[in-house]
Amino acid sequence: MAIRKSKTQKFQTKLNAEEALIKCEDALNNGGFKAVKVNKSLRQLNADYKKFTVYGEIEITIFEVNNETEIHLKSTANADNIFALFSSPNGKIMKAFTTNF
Repeated sequence: MAIRKSKTQKFQTKLNAEEALIKCEDALNNGGFKAVKVNKSLRQLNADYKKFTVYGEIEITIFEVNNETEIHLKSTANADNIFALFSSPNGKIMKAFTTNF
């Protein structure tokens, strides 16, 4: 059984929630994520990230807080392979999303 670890991160944007949802979906598609699922009523996105050295997924939830939009990220990845010793799999998943946002 694989050992999995999670990492969370949040940031704020000036976009409204609907714009942020669209931009997040585009970032997932451009970042190489697969099986992107969007739940517009919950403002939540889920996607898989499967590369040779990283196997995991990301969950994105969008909140409106005090006239700003807050984006919460949670990545979960396998941490029991040799590649995880050299760089964080969760860090790679987060970076694949944030660089395309």
